[in-house]
Amino acid sequence: MSTFYICPTPIGNLEDISERVLKTLKSVDVVYCEDTRRAKKLMDHFSISTPLKSYFVGNELNKIDEIESALVENKDIALISDAGTPLISDPGSELIRNLVSKGYEIVSIPGPSSVITALTISGFEISKFQFLGFIPKAGKERSEFLVRLFNSEIPTVCFTSPKRLLKDLGYFEKEGLDSELVICRELTKKFETIYRGTAESLKNKISENIKGEITIVVAPSKKNNNIDLDLDKAIGILLEQKVPKRELAKTLSLVTDISVNDLYERVKDL
Repeated sequence: MSTFYICPTPIGNLEDISERVLKTLKSVDVVYCEDTRRAKKLMDHFSISTPLKSYFVGNELNKIDEIESALVENKDIALISDAGTPLISDPGSELIRNLVSKGYEIVSIPGPSSVITALTISGFEISKFQFLGFIPKAGKERSEFLVRLFNSEIPTVCFTSPKRLLKDLGYFEKEGLDSELVICRELTKKFETIYRGTAESLKNKISENIKGEITIVVAPSKKNNNIDLDLDKAIGILLEQKVPKRELAKTLSLVTDISVNDLYERVKDL
């Protein structure tokens, strides 16, 4: 039976690739990757000649049938991202969901992840944590992101771009986030840099011209920011404003201990 392999690649230091990943990339029939040019540099470095095909945000859904057809033909396939473990803030979730539903053999090989690397260097209690992906740039998503930070009792890991880092720190400061932050730049690379402090203090330590991959670990807020609200009254107000019931449930779940599904069950027939 053919197999689909999820293969993590180094987040910076090429020595971090595992022998198991190298053997897999050499043995499969095709490797799907985000950027064929970047992937070719990696493959050439390790003298791997397996054919490459693109798989990125924009064509990922269109590639599902192509990948499934190859598996039907008993071809083994590997998926890699530009760096780190595939599917983590990268395309692939819908593909894997489809393959799982149809019973294909899937193997995920453990390996590099900036999320785990940043957590272990943070110095925070990390027996539990939440990962929120990239910090939203604007709108409701940005507000909801901040609510999750304020209400979290466990560390949060997130990503941002070097061009947006100072803007995000300014936003955190403006909104009163008092958490300790650990900003990891260029993890595992020659110029790896770790910054520690609050949003206010870090703004003065970080250059406007900062470059490289950025991973942020946010400690739980020192304040008790959980919002105490009259749930029935809040539901009534949102219904009066004609907020869709599924969106209503998602919004209230952010500021309560009630799941989205339980809230939706409560309001769906109102």
